[in-house]
Amino acid sequence: MKSSFSIGKIAGITIKVHVTLFIILAILSYFLYINPFPYGFLGVKPEPLRIALSVIASISLFVAVLVHELSHSILSKRSGVNVKEIVLFIFGGVSMLEEMPKEPNKEIAIAAVGPLASFALAALSYGLAHVGIIPTFFVVFGNFNLILAVFNLLPAFPLDGGRILRGFMAKKVNFVKATQIAAETGKALAIAMGVIGLFANPWLILIALFIYMGANEEEKMVLIENVLKKIKIAEIMTPNPVYVTPETRASEVLEMMLKYKHLGYPVVDDGELVGIVTLNDVAKAKDAIVRDVMTRKVITINPEESAFKAFKLMNEHRVGRLPVVEDGRLVGIVSRTDLVRTLEVVGAIGGE
Repeated sequence: MKSSFSIGKIAGITIKVHVTLFIILAILSYFLYINPFPYGFLGVKPEPLRIALSVIASISLFVAVLVHELSHSILSKRSGVNVKEIVLFIFGGVSMLEEMPKEPNKEIAIAAVGPLASFALAALSYGLAHVGIIPTFFVVFGNFNLILAVFNLLPAFPLDGGRILRGFMAKKVNFVKATQIAAETGKALAIAMGVIGLFANPWLILIALFIYMGANEEEKMVLIENVLKKIKIAEIMTPNPVYVTPETRASEVLEMMLKYKHLGYPVVDDGELVGIVTLNDVAKAKDAIVRDVMTRKVITINPEESAFKAFKLMNEHRVGRLPVVEDGRLVGIVSRTDLVRTLEVVGAIGGE
């Protein structure tokens, strides 16, 4: 079962819903149902109206989260940063940018536009309530948008405030150091929030864990990028890798796997890469030939590309190795193990 599914596109950006969203929609609807105004609809009569307002408001709040994320994504695209998709999940939403902008002013602008959109929705809601348009609903909706805006301005990764903080710090120190400062600030805030949650609200503990892990992952990713972007694939790949041909039998591939301890091999025909075959392909087809079971769509990389690009491709496509191809011909192979070993070696010698 897929954990998320697409519900369409807006401005060319794919919108996905994670299954956990339905959990929080139910919890949020119940929260709105049992809490009094101005954070819920307790006391609203008749009962069906109270239920309807609670459900509609919970859905509307995630529409507001979508508006918040779309503002990030649209500005990102206009700034030249590609956006893969937006995913709505239990903690709100996230814009999946292909890479984070390294220019401080650009990062500050992209991060700040989300809270600004939430402030604008809050102001619009209060205005509609003021002129008498479903005031109970729009005051509640406005309050939650105000909370969303203020919460996202906390200086903690992966919140917008953490990215704004990094943007300002990056004007004074290098990007890696700025990330470390913002990440450590985020972790400290998460710990404080978790402690408060122990005595006040258990939900704060979950949010604190989300912030702490987000800050830690952001810091780790930037450190990895800082090392791997300086290293070319040609420096770490295994040249002249073992390969098979389309006519190799599946049983022979299994024997090679036992001998060489690799669970995937490039398929080469007349010097040209035509596919890749893995253990999953041959395990249940021992009498077949590679041509009939191989994967023809292969993710490859050029030897002049950076090791960080290989890292991103492996994570994005969930593969453990990439054939290295130059002018259509297989010249090497790079694995996740090669990348890990490179990080360990550079870390051991204190490389930056």
